[in-house]
Amino acid sequence: MAKCNTASAHEVARIINLKTGTALLIRSDRKILRRNLVSGQWLTFKKIKEGVSIEAFIAHHLNKPNAHWVPLKRGMIPSFEAISRMESNGIAEATDGCEHIEPDGTCIHGMPAWTEVALRHGFAG
Repeated sequence: MAKCNTASAHEVARIINLKTGTALLIRSDRKILRRNLVSGQWLTFKKIKEGVSIEAFIAHHLNKPNAHWVPLKRGMIPSFEAISRMESNGIAEATDGCEHIEPDGTCIHGMPAWTEVALRHGFAG
């Protein structure tokens, strides 16, 4: 598990891709952490290339057309227990907040259910 803040680096931003459920945390030391949806742990993912500023990296992701990256706010990602309840109840929430969709479906905006995202993350690691 990687730490969000260390003695030499602090958290700069968190972003999430609503289409895939991938959450990234960008630190001041240019390291990028990816959140494991199943365990909820932040894991080291990669490092921003030299010559690319942290601000440019974030702006590139947020401004890409049809990329579905948005700033990640606390509470946006449901716990694994909440996702399990969605699956067992047969009614889920989409990654963009739309409610009352099928666990293996998408909302009217084309965003997947958290249950579907968790399944993909579970197989992909």
